[in-house]
Amino acid sequence: MEMTGGQALAQSLKLEGVQTLFALPGIQLDYLFDAIWEERDHYEVFHARHEQATAYMADGFARSTGQIGTFVVVPGPGVLNASAALSTAYACSSPVLCVTGQIDSSIIDQGRGALHEIHDQPGLLSHLTKSSERAMHPTEIPGMVQRAVRELRSGRPRPVSIEVPPDVLGTVADVTLLEPDRTSRAEEHADSDALERAAELLGKAERPLICAGGGVLTAEAWEEVRALSEMLDAPVLMTSNGRGILSDRDPRAFSGRVATPALVPNADAILAIGTRFALAANMGAGATPVNGKLIQADVDAEEIGRNHPADVALVGDAKFSAAELLQRIPKHNRARASREAEFAGVREKHWQAMNSTPWQRSMAQAIRDVLPDDAIVVSESTQVGYHVHGGGFEVYEPRTLFTSGYQGTLGYGFATALGVAVGNPDKPVVSINGDGGFMYNVQELSTQAKFGIPLVTLVFNDNMYGNVRRIQSQRYNGHTIASDLKNPNLAKVAEEFGVAGFRAKTPDELRKVLREALDLRAPALIEVEQPPTPELEAPAPMTALPARPVLNL
Repeated sequence: MEMTGGQALAQSLKLEGVQTLFALPGIQLDYLFDAIWEERDHYEVFHARHEQATAYMADGFARSTGQIGTFVVVPGPGVLNASAALSTAYACSSPVLCVTGQIDSSIIDQGRGALHEIHDQPGLLSHLTKSSERAMHPTEIPGMVQRAVRELRSGRPRPVSIEVPPDVLGTVADVTLLEPDRTSRAEEHADSDALERAAELLGKAERPLICAGGGVLTAEAWEEVRALSEMLDAPVLMTSNGRGILSDRDPRAFSGRVATPALVPNADAILAIGTRFALAANMGAGATPVNGKLIQADVDAEEIGRNHPADVALVGDAKFSAAELLQRIPKHNRARASREAEFAGVREKHWQAMNSTPWQRSMAQAIRDVLPDDAIVVSESTQVGYHVHGGGFEVYEPRTLFTSGYQGTLGYGFATALGVAVGNPDKPVVSINGDGGFMYNVQELSTQAKFGIPLVTLVFNDNMYGNVRRIQSQRYNGHTIASDLKNPNLAKVAEEFGVAGFRAKTPDELRKVLREALDLRAPALIEVEQPPTPELEAPAPMTALPARPVLNL
Protein backbone atom coordinates (compact mmCIF):
# COMPACT_ATOMS: atom_id res chain seq x y z
CA MET A 1 0.00 0.00 0.00
CA GLU A 2 1.03 3.61 -0.43
CA MET A 3 2.57 5.16 2.66
CA THR A 4 5.32 7.50 3.78
CA GLY A 5 8.66 6.19 4.97
CA GLY A 6 7.64 7.26 8.46
CA GLN A 7 4.49 5.17 8.26
CA ALA A 8 6.47 2.23 6.88
CA LEU A 9 8.81 2.41 9.87
CA ALA A 10 6.02 2.77 12.45
CA GLN A 11 4.03 -0.08 10.87
CA SER A 12 7.08 -2.36 10.61
CA LEU A 13 7.98 -1.87 14.27
CA LYS A 14 4.35 -2.53 15.20
CA LEU A 15 4.32 -5.79 13.25
CA GLU A 16 7.48 -6.92 15.09
CA GLY A 17 5.73 -6.45 18.40
CA VAL A 18 7.39 -3.21 19.50
CA GLN A 19 4.92 -1.33 21.65
CA THR A 20 6.93 0.70 24.18
CA LEU A 21 9.12 3.52 22.89
CA PHE A 22 11.57 5.66 24.85
CA ALA A 23 12.01 8.75 22.76
CA LEU A 24 13.05 12.33 22.28
CA PRO A 25 11.65 13.95 19.11
CA GLY A 26 13.38 16.32 16.70
CA ILE A 27 13.02 17.79 13.25
CA GLN A 28 14.61 14.89 11.37
CA LEU A 29 12.05 12.53 12.92
CA ASP A 30 8.86 14.55 12.44
CA TYR A 31 7.36 12.23 9.81
CA LEU A 32 8.06 9.22 12.05
CA PHE A 33 6.47 10.79 15.12
CA ASP A 34 3.44 11.78 13.07
CA ALA A 35 3.12 8.15 12.00
CA ILE A 36 3.46 7.06 15.62
CA TRP A 37 0.67 9.50 16.51
CA GLU A 38 -1.54 7.75 13.96
CA GLU A 39 -0.86 4.48 15.86
CA ARG A 40 -1.21 6.07 19.30
CA ASP A 41 -3.59 3.33 20.44
CA HIS A 42 -0.79 0.81 19.90
CA TYR A 43 2.34 2.67 21.02
CA GLU A 44 3.19 3.89 24.50
CA VAL A 45 5.76 6.65 24.25
CA PHE A 46 7.89 7.74 27.22
CA HIS A 47 9.65 10.95 26.22
CA ALA A 48 12.63 11.82 28.40
CA ARG A 49 14.64 15.00 28.99
CA HIS A 50 17.93 13.75 27.56
CA GLU A 51 18.85 11.17 24.92
CA GLN A 52 21.08 9.23 27.28
CA ALA A 53 18.00 8.52 29.41
CA THR A 54 15.99 7.16 26.47
CA ALA A 55 18.72 4.61 25.74
CA TYR A 56 19.27 3.67 29.38
CA MET A 57 15.53 3.23 29.85
CA ALA A 58 15.39 0.97 26.80
CA ASP A 59 18.24 -1.11 28.24
CA GLY A 60 16.52 -1.49 31.61
CA PHE A 61 13.26 -2.43 29.93
CA ALA A 62 15.00 -5.00 27.71
CA ARG A 63 17.13 -6.74 30.32
CA SER A 64 14.35 -7.00 32.89
CA THR A 65 11.62 -8.24 30.53
CA GLY A 66 13.55 -10.13 27.85
CA GLN A 67 11.73 -8.05 25.24
CA ILE A 68 13.24 -5.63 22.73
CA GLY A 69 13.89 -2.23 24.29
CA THR A 70 13.44 0.50 21.65
CA PHE A 71 14.59 4.11 21.79
CA VAL A 72 14.21 6.86 19.19
CA VAL A 73 16.58 9.84 18.99
CA VAL A 74 17.71 12.41 16.45
CA PRO A 75 20.98 11.85 14.58
CA GLY A 76 24.32 13.42 15.43
CA PRO A 77 24.22 14.84 18.96
CA GLY A 78 21.20 12.69 19.87
CA VAL A 79 23.02 9.50 18.94
CA LEU A 80 26.22 10.70 20.63
CA ASN A 81 24.32 11.52 23.83
CA ALA A 82 22.99 7.95 23.82
CA SER A 83 26.36 6.33 23.14
CA ALA A 84 27.32 5.58 26.77
CA ALA A 85 24.02 3.76 27.23
CA LEU A 86 24.60 1.81 24.01
CA SER A 87 28.05 0.77 25.24
CA THR A 88 26.48 -0.42 28.50
CA ALA A 89 23.82 -2.40 26.65
CA TYR A 90 26.55 -3.89 24.44
CA ALA A 91 28.58 -4.93 27.48
CA CYS A 92 25.52 -6.52 29.07
CA SER A 93 24.27 -8.29 25.91
CA SER A 94 20.99 -6.38 25.97
CA PRO A 95 18.46 -6.50 23.07
CA VAL A 96 18.20 -2.75 22.48
CA LEU A 97 17.01 -1.22 19.21
CA CYS A 98 18.28 2.27 18.39
CA VAL A 99 16.07 4.11 15.88
CA THR A 100 17.54 7.35 14.60
CA GLY A 101 17.36 9.80 11.75
CA GLN A 102 19.85 11.34 9.37
CA ILE A 103 20.33 14.45 7.30
CA ASP A 104 18.72 14.55 3.85
CA SER A 105 19.81 11.61 1.72
CA SER A 106 21.29 13.77 -1.09
CA ILE A 107 23.95 15.34 1.16
CA ILE A 108 24.94 12.53 3.55
CA ASP A 109 28.70 12.48 4.27
CA GLN A 110 29.37 15.54 2.11
CA GLY A 111 30.46 17.72 5.02
CA ARG A 112 28.20 20.65 4.15
CA GLY A 113 27.39 21.45 7.76
CA ALA A 114 23.79 20.28 7.75
CA LEU A 115 21.96 20.27 11.06
CA HIS A 116 23.13 17.33 13.22
CA GLU A 117 25.52 16.08 10.55
CA ILE A 118 28.30 13.71 11.59
CA HIS A 119 30.42 11.71 9.19
CA ASP A 120 29.62 8.02 8.75
CA GLN A 121 27.04 7.67 11.50
CA PRO A 122 26.43 3.96 10.77
CA GLY A 123 30.17 3.37 11.01
CA LEU A 124 30.29 5.13 14.36
CA LEU A 125 27.36 3.09 15.64
CA SER A 126 28.88 -0.14 14.36
CA HIS A 127 31.39 0.04 17.22
CA LEU A 128 28.56 0.06 19.77
CA THR A 129 26.12 -2.32 18.12
CA LYS A 130 25.80 -5.78 16.62
CA SER A 131 24.58 -4.30 13.33
CA SER A 132 24.00 -0.82 11.95
CA GLU A 133 21.97 -0.15 8.81
CA ARG A 134 20.41 2.71 6.83
CA ALA A 135 17.36 2.71 4.53
CA MET A 136 17.50 5.08 1.56
CA HIS A 137 13.96 4.49 0.23
CA PRO A 138 10.64 3.69 1.94
CA THR A 139 10.53 0.27 0.26
CA GLU A 140 13.78 -0.66 2.03
CA ILE A 141 12.43 0.02 5.52
CA PRO A 142 10.44 -3.20 6.21
CA GLY A 143 13.42 -5.39 5.26
CA MET A 144 15.78 -3.28 7.37
CA VAL A 145 13.52 -3.58 10.41
CA GLN A 146 13.11 -7.32 9.91
CA ARG A 147 16.88 -7.84 9.71
CA ALA A 148 17.44 -5.72 12.81
CA VAL A 149 14.93 -7.75 14.81
CA ARG A 150 16.47 -10.99 13.54
CA GLU A 151 19.84 -9.84 14.93
CA LEU A 152 18.19 -9.08 18.27
CA ARG A 153 16.48 -12.47 18.48
CA SER A 154 19.28 -14.69 17.22
CA GLY A 155 22.75 -15.44 18.50
CA ARG A 156 24.03 -13.18 21.22
CA PRO A 157 21.66 -10.27 21.84
CA ARG A 158 23.35 -6.90 21.58
CA PRO A 159 22.10 -3.49 20.47
CA VAL A 160 21.33 -2.84 16.81
CA SER A 161 20.72 0.48 15.09
CA ILE A 162 18.64 1.56 12.12
CA GLU A 163 18.39 4.98 10.56
CA VAL A 164 16.30 6.73 7.91
CA PRO A 165 16.95 10.20 6.41
CA PRO A 166 14.13 12.73 6.91
CA ASP A 167 13.34 13.06 3.19
CA VAL A 168 12.94 9.28 2.99
CA LEU A 169 10.62 9.35 6.02
CA GLY A 170 8.49 11.88 4.13
CA THR A 171 8.54 10.16 0.73
CA VAL A 172 5.37 8.34 -0.35
CA ALA A 173 5.88 4.98 -2.02
CA ASP A 174 4.15 1.66 -2.61
CA VAL A 175 5.50 -0.31 0.35
CA THR A 176 5.11 -4.02 1.05
CA LEU A 177 5.12 -4.70 4.77
CA LEU A 178 6.70 -7.96 5.92
CA GLU A 179 5.52 -10.63 8.29
CA PRO A 180 7.16 -10.46 11.74
CA ASP A 181 10.46 -12.26 12.14
CA ARG A 182 10.07 -15.63 13.88
CA THR A 183 13.75 -16.23 14.56
CA SER A 184 14.58 -17.67 17.98
CA ARG A 185 18.00 -18.35 19.47
CA ALA A 186 16.42 -21.43 21.06
CA GLU A 187 16.83 -23.07 17.63
CA GLU A 188 20.63 -22.71 17.79
CA HIS A 189 21.87 -26.08 19.04
CA ALA A 190 25.27 -27.24 20.23
CA ASP A 191 26.94 -30.21 18.52
CA SER A 192 25.70 -33.61 19.74
CA ASP A 193 29.17 -35.15 20.06
CA ALA A 194 30.41 -32.14 22.04
CA LEU A 195 27.41 -32.41 24.34
CA GLU A 196 28.20 -36.08 24.98
CA ARG A 197 31.85 -35.29 25.80
CA ALA A 198 30.73 -32.54 28.14
CA ALA A 199 28.21 -34.82 29.86
CA GLU A 200 30.90 -37.45 30.41
CA LEU A 201 33.40 -34.97 31.84
CA LEU A 202 30.84 -33.52 34.22
CA GLY A 203 29.35 -36.86 35.20
CA LYS A 204 32.71 -38.43 36.00
CA ALA A 205 34.06 -35.37 37.82
CA GLU A 206 34.55 -35.56 41.55
CA ARG A 207 34.37 -31.81 42.13
CA PRO A 208 32.35 -30.25 39.28
CA LEU A 209 31.65 -26.50 39.19
CA ILE A 210 29.19 -24.40 37.21
CA CYS A 211 30.10 -20.79 36.37
CA ALA A 212 26.96 -19.03 35.14
CA GLY A 213 26.49 -15.57 33.67
CA GLY A 214 23.93 -13.28 32.13
CA GLY A 215 23.55 -15.53 29.10
CA VAL A 216 21.65 -17.99 31.29
CA LEU A 217 19.13 -15.27 32.12
CA THR A 218 18.87 -14.25 28.46
CA ALA A 219 18.08 -17.85 27.50
CA GLU A 220 15.75 -18.25 30.50
CA ALA A 221 17.73 -21.35 31.40
CA TRP A 222 17.81 -20.91 35.17
CA GLU A 223 15.63 -23.95 35.90
CA GLU A 224 17.94 -26.17 33.84
CA VAL A 225 21.06 -24.80 35.55
CA ARG A 226 19.48 -25.34 38.97
CA ALA A 227 18.69 -28.94 38.02
CA LEU A 228 22.28 -29.48 36.81
CA SER A 229 23.59 -28.13 40.10
CA GLU A 230 21.40 -30.55 42.03
CA MET A 231 22.24 -33.53 39.80
CA LEU A 232 26.00 -32.95 40.10
CA ASP A 233 25.97 -31.50 43.63
CA ALA A 234 27.92 -28.69 41.97
CA PRO A 235 28.26 -25.14 43.26
CA VAL A 236 27.08 -22.40 40.92
CA LEU A 237 29.40 -19.41 40.78
CA MET A 238 27.38 -16.51 39.37
CA THR A 239 28.74 -13.38 37.73
CA SER A 240 27.32 -10.05 38.86
CA ASN A 241 24.95 -10.06 35.87
CA GLY A 242 24.02 -13.70 36.52
CA ARG A 243 22.81 -13.28 40.09
CA GLY A 244 19.50 -14.96 40.80
CA ILE A 245 20.10 -18.00 38.59
CA LEU A 246 20.22 -19.81 41.92
CA SER A 247 18.58 -18.26 44.94
CA ASP A 248 21.12 -17.17 47.53
CA ARG A 249 19.15 -19.35 49.95
CA ASP A 250 20.51 -22.37 48.06
CA PRO A 251 23.69 -23.69 49.76
CA ARG A 252 25.23 -24.20 46.30
CA ALA A 253 24.80 -20.53 45.28
CA PHE A 254 27.98 -18.40 45.22
CA SER A 255 29.22 -15.08 43.89
CA GLY A 256 32.00 -12.61 44.50
CA ARG A 257 35.73 -12.52 45.06
CA VAL A 258 35.98 -14.92 47.98
CA ALA A 259 34.17 -17.82 46.33
CA THR A 260 36.12 -17.64 43.07
CA PRO A 261 39.60 -18.57 44.35
CA ALA A 262 38.03 -21.03 46.79
CA LEU A 263 36.08 -22.97 44.16
CA VAL A 264 37.70 -22.60 40.73
CA PRO A 265 41.22 -24.02 41.32
CA ASN A 266 39.88 -27.15 43.05
CA ALA A 267 37.29 -28.01 40.40
CA ASP A 268 38.18 -30.95 38.14
CA ALA A 269 35.46 -30.08 35.59
CA ILE A 270 33.96 -26.62 35.02
CA LEU A 271 30.86 -25.78 33.01
CA ALA A 272 31.03 -22.10 32.08
CA ILE A 273 27.61 -21.29 30.66
CA GLY A 274 26.43 -17.93 29.36
CA THR A 275 29.55 -16.16 30.64
CA ARG A 276 32.78 -14.80 29.20
CA PHE A 277 34.58 -16.70 31.97
CA ALA A 278 36.68 -13.59 32.58
CA LEU A 279 37.56 -14.49 36.15
CA ALA A 280 39.76 -11.50 36.89
CA ALA A 281 37.29 -9.03 35.41
CA ASN A 282 33.97 -10.31 36.69
CA MET A 283 34.30 -12.76 39.53
CA GLY A 284 37.75 -12.83 41.12
CA ALA A 285 40.80 -10.73 41.94
CA GLY A 286 43.89 -11.37 39.86
CA ALA A 287 44.65 -14.56 37.97
CA THR A 288 42.62 -17.48 39.33
CA PRO A 289 44.18 -20.78 38.20
CA VAL A 290 41.94 -23.12 36.22
CA ASN A 291 43.12 -26.71 36.77
CA GLY A 292 40.09 -28.71 35.66
CA LYS A 293 38.64 -29.40 32.24
CA LEU A 294 36.74 -26.39 30.93
CA ILE A 295 33.44 -26.85 29.09
CA GLN A 296 32.29 -23.53 27.69
CA ALA A 297 28.67 -23.17 26.56
CA ASP A 298 27.82 -19.95 24.76
CA VAL A 299 25.60 -18.88 21.90
CA ASP A 300 28.45 -16.63 20.69
CA ALA A 301 31.20 -18.75 19.13
CA GLU A 302 33.69 -15.90 19.48
CA GLU A 303 33.49 -16.13 23.28
CA ILE A 304 34.63 -19.74 23.35
CA GLY A 305 38.20 -19.80 24.61
CA ARG A 306 38.58 -16.03 24.60
CA ASN A 307 39.63 -15.80 28.25
CA HIS A 308 40.77 -19.39 28.86
CA PRO A 309 41.25 -22.35 26.50
CA ALA A 310 38.15 -24.55 26.38
CA ASP A 311 38.42 -28.34 26.33
CA VAL A 312 34.86 -28.70 25.01
CA ALA A 313 32.91 -26.02 23.11
CA LEU A 314 29.12 -26.00 23.22
CA VAL A 315 28.10 -23.33 20.73
CA GLY A 316 24.38 -22.76 20.98
CA ASP A 317 21.47 -21.70 23.11
CA ALA A 318 22.17 -22.11 26.83
CA LYS A 319 18.73 -23.50 27.59
CA PHE A 320 19.08 -26.22 24.95
CA SER A 321 22.64 -27.10 26.03
CA ALA A 322 21.69 -27.33 29.70
CA ALA A 323 18.60 -29.41 28.93
CA GLU A 324 20.67 -31.80 26.81
CA LEU A 325 23.25 -32.19 29.56
CA LEU A 326 20.48 -33.04 31.99
CA GLN A 327 19.46 -35.89 29.69
CA ARG A 328 22.98 -37.16 29.01
CA ILE A 329 24.76 -36.88 32.37
CA PRO A 330 22.88 -39.60 34.33
CA LYS A 331 24.50 -42.48 32.44
CA HIS A 332 27.93 -41.08 33.35
CA ASN A 333 27.16 -39.69 36.78
CA ARG A 334 29.19 -40.94 39.71
CA ALA A 335 28.53 -41.06 43.43
CA ARG A 336 30.19 -38.18 45.27
CA ALA A 337 31.10 -37.44 48.84
CA SER A 338 29.00 -34.72 50.42
CA ARG A 339 30.32 -31.20 49.86
CA GLU A 340 28.04 -29.60 52.43
CA ALA A 341 30.87 -28.72 54.83
CA GLU A 342 32.98 -27.27 52.00
CA PHE A 343 30.15 -25.06 50.76
CA ALA A 344 29.34 -23.87 54.28
CA GLY A 345 32.98 -22.96 54.85
CA VAL A 346 33.19 -20.89 51.66
CA ARG A 347 29.94 -19.10 52.49
CA GLU A 348 31.22 -18.31 55.99
CA LYS A 349 34.40 -16.75 54.56
CA HIS A 350 32.33 -14.82 52.03
CA TRP A 351 30.19 -13.21 54.71
CA GLN A 352 33.23 -12.52 56.88
CA ALA A 353 34.57 -10.49 53.96
CA MET A 354 31.24 -8.72 53.46
CA ASN A 355 31.05 -7.85 57.15
CA SER A 356 34.47 -6.17 56.94
CA THR A 357 32.68 -3.13 55.48
CA PRO A 358 30.09 -2.62 58.23
CA TRP A 359 28.50 0.62 57.01
CA GLN A 360 27.89 -0.66 53.48
CA ARG A 361 26.77 -4.00 54.87
CA SER A 362 24.26 -2.45 57.25
CA MET A 363 22.72 -0.28 54.54
CA ALA A 364 22.50 -3.12 52.03
CA GLN A 365 20.90 -5.35 54.63
CA ALA A 366 18.39 -2.65 55.50
CA ILE A 367 17.29 -2.60 51.85
CA ARG A 368 17.12 -6.40 51.66
CA ASP A 369 15.09 -6.61 54.85
CA VAL A 370 12.32 -4.47 53.37
CA LEU A 371 12.13 -5.80 49.81
CA PRO A 372 10.11 -8.86 48.78
CA ASP A 373 11.92 -11.64 46.93
CA ASP A 374 10.75 -10.50 43.49
CA ALA A 375 11.72 -6.84 43.94
CA ILE A 376 14.22 -5.60 41.34
CA VAL A 377 17.36 -3.67 42.30
CA VAL A 378 19.49 -1.63 39.89
CA SER A 379 22.92 -1.13 41.43
CA GLU A 380 25.13 1.87 40.60
CA SER A 381 28.83 2.67 40.99
CA THR A 382 28.71 3.75 44.63
CA GLN A 383 29.69 2.33 48.02
CA VAL A 384 26.49 0.42 48.74
CA GLY A 385 26.24 -0.48 45.06
CA TYR A 386 29.69 -2.08 45.04
CA HIS A 387 28.76 -4.04 48.12
CA VAL A 388 25.49 -5.18 46.50
CA HIS A 389 26.87 -6.48 43.22
CA GLY A 390 30.02 -7.74 44.93
CA GLY A 391 27.91 -10.36 46.71
CA GLY A 392 26.86 -8.52 49.87
CA PHE A 393 23.19 -8.44 48.91
CA GLU A 394 21.22 -11.67 48.67
CA VAL A 395 19.35 -12.23 45.41
CA TYR A 396 16.51 -14.74 45.31
CA GLU A 397 15.03 -14.67 41.81
CA PRO A 398 16.27 -14.29 38.21
CA ARG A 399 16.35 -10.82 36.66
CA THR A 400 16.10 -9.04 39.99
CA LEU A 401 19.58 -7.45 40.11
CA PHE A 402 21.14 -5.38 37.34
CA THR A 403 24.55 -3.74 37.00
CA SER A 404 26.39 -1.90 34.23
CA GLY A 405 28.62 -4.92 33.56
CA TYR A 406 32.22 -4.38 32.61
CA GLN A 407 31.52 -0.83 31.42
CA GLY A 408 31.03 0.39 35.00
CA THR A 409 29.07 3.30 33.54
CA LEU A 410 28.75 5.97 36.22
CA GLY A 411 25.32 7.59 36.00
CA TYR A 412 23.53 4.73 34.26
CA GLY A 413 21.51 3.54 37.25
CA PHE A 414 18.59 5.93 37.77
CA ALA A 415 17.50 6.11 34.12
CA THR A 416 18.00 2.36 33.62
CA ALA A 417 15.84 1.69 36.68
CA LEU A 418 13.10 3.89 35.20
CA GLY A 419 13.02 1.55 32.20
CA VAL A 420 12.96 -1.48 34.50
CA ALA A 421 9.98 -0.01 36.36
CA VAL A 422 8.12 0.69 33.11
CA GLY A 423 8.60 -2.93 32.06
CA ASN A 424 7.67 -4.38 35.46
CA PRO A 425 4.76 -2.33 36.81
CA ASP A 426 3.70 -5.14 39.15
CA LYS A 427 7.04 -5.38 40.99
CA PRO A 428 8.82 -3.03 43.42
CA VAL A 429 11.89 -1.50 41.74
CA VAL A 430 14.69 0.22 43.69
CA SER A 431 17.58 2.21 42.24
CA ILE A 432 20.78 2.47 44.33
CA ASN A 433 22.88 5.55 43.51
CA GLY A 434 25.61 7.76 44.82
CA ASP A 435 25.26 11.52 44.58
CA GLY A 436 27.85 11.72 41.78
CA GLY A 437 26.16 9.21 39.49
CA PHE A 438 22.60 10.28 40.28
CA MET A 439 23.21 13.85 39.12
CA TYR A 440 24.02 12.59 35.61
CA ASN A 441 20.28 12.10 35.08
CA VAL A 442 18.66 14.17 37.83
CA GLN A 443 16.50 15.84 35.15
CA GLU A 444 14.67 12.55 34.63
CA LEU A 445 12.83 13.15 37.88
CA SER A 446 10.63 15.17 35.55
CA THR A 447 10.05 12.11 33.34
CA GLN A 448 9.35 9.94 36.36
CA ALA A 449 6.80 12.40 37.73
CA LYS A 450 5.12 13.01 34.36
CA PHE A 451 4.50 9.33 33.75
CA GLY A 452 4.00 8.33 37.38
CA ILE A 453 6.73 5.69 37.25
CA PRO A 454 6.68 4.01 40.70
CA LEU A 455 10.44 3.71 41.15
CA VAL A 456 12.03 4.25 44.56
CA THR A 457 15.42 5.91 44.12
CA LEU A 458 18.04 5.80 46.87
CA VAL A 459 20.79 8.41 46.72
CA PHE A 460 23.70 7.89 49.13
CA ASN A 461 25.16 11.36 49.48
CA ASP A 462 28.66 12.21 50.70
CA ASN A 463 29.15 15.30 48.48
CA MET A 464 32.07 13.81 46.57
CA TYR A 465 33.14 11.38 43.91
CA GLY A 466 33.90 9.09 46.78
CA ASN A 467 36.11 6.40 45.28
CA VAL A 468 38.15 8.97 43.37
CA ARG A 469 38.60 10.85 46.63
CA ARG A 470 39.56 7.69 48.51
CA ILE A 471 42.20 6.71 45.97
CA GLN A 472 43.63 10.21 45.87
CA SER A 473 43.77 10.32 49.66
CA GLN A 474 45.20 6.88 50.25
CA ARG A 475 47.38 6.20 47.21
CA TYR A 476 48.50 9.62 46.02
CA ASN A 477 49.71 11.24 49.25
CA GLY A 478 46.45 13.08 49.84
CA HIS A 479 46.61 14.96 46.54
CA THR A 480 42.84 15.44 46.33
CA ILE A 481 41.66 17.27 43.24
CA ALA A 482 38.37 17.57 41.29
CA SER A 483 36.60 15.10 43.56
CA ASP A 484 34.56 17.32 45.91
CA LEU A 485 30.94 18.10 45.01
CA LYS A 486 28.29 20.67 45.92
CA ASN A 487 24.83 19.13 46.08
CA PRO A 488 21.39 20.57 46.79
CA ASN A 489 18.94 19.02 49.21
CA LEU A 490 18.00 16.15 46.91
CA ALA A 491 14.84 15.20 48.76
CA LYS A 492 13.56 18.75 48.25
CA VAL A 493 14.68 18.72 44.60
CA ALA A 494 12.61 15.57 44.10
CA GLU A 495 9.58 17.23 45.64
CA GLU A 496 9.97 20.23 43.32
CA PHE A 497 9.66 17.81 40.38
CA GLY A 498 6.60 16.15 41.92
CA VAL A 499 8.39 13.12 43.36
CA ALA A 500 7.93 12.22 47.03
CA GLY A 501 11.11 13.04 48.95
CA PHE A 502 12.45 11.31 52.06
CA ARG A 503 15.65 11.47 54.10
CA ALA A 504 17.46 8.87 56.21
CA LYS A 505 20.75 8.52 58.02
CA THR A 506 20.78 5.20 59.88
CA PRO A 507 19.88 1.69 58.68
CA ASP A 508 16.77 1.72 60.88
CA GLU A 509 15.66 5.04 59.41
CA LEU A 510 16.25 3.66 55.92
CA ARG A 511 14.10 0.61 56.65
CA LYS A 512 11.28 2.83 57.87
CA VAL A 513 11.24 5.32 55.00
CA LEU A 514 11.84 2.65 52.36
CA ARG A 515 8.69 0.84 53.56
CA GLU A 516 6.79 4.12 53.41
CA ALA A 517 8.07 4.88 49.91
CA LEU A 518 7.26 1.42 48.58
CA ASP A 519 3.76 1.59 50.06
CA LEU A 520 3.06 4.74 48.02
CA ARG A 521 3.40 2.83 44.70
CA ALA A 522 4.35 6.21 43.28
CA PRO A 523 7.56 8.07 42.32
CA ALA A 524 9.78 8.46 45.37
CA LEU A 525 13.36 9.40 46.28
CA ILE A 526 15.23 8.76 49.52
CA GLU A 527 18.37 10.78 50.22
CA VAL A 528 20.66 8.90 52.62
CA GLU A 529 23.38 10.79 54.44
CA GLN A 530 26.67 8.95 53.96
CA PRO A 531 29.93 9.41 55.85
CA PRO A 532 32.77 10.66 53.61
CA THR A 533 33.88 7.69 51.52
CA PRO A 534 37.57 7.84 52.56
CA GLU A 535 36.45 7.23 56.15
CA LEU A 536 34.76 3.96 55.16
CA GLU A 537 36.42 0.59 54.63
CA ALA A 538 36.90 -0.03 50.92
CA PRO A 539 34.41 -2.51 49.39
CA ALA A 540 35.80 -5.61 47.70
CA PRO A 541 36.07 -4.23 44.13
CA MET A 542 38.30 -1.43 45.38
CA THR A 543 40.68 -3.50 47.50
CA ALA A 544 42.27 -5.19 44.49
CA LEU A 545 43.61 -1.95 43.00
CA PRO A 546 47.39 -2.07 42.54
CA ALA A 547 49.64 0.37 44.34
CA ARG A 548 50.82 3.30 42.22
CA PRO A 549 54.24 4.92 42.51
CA VAL A 550 53.99 8.61 43.35
CA LEU A 551 56.98 10.89 42.84
CA ASN A 552 57.19 14.11 44.84
CA LEU A 553 58.81 16.34 42.26
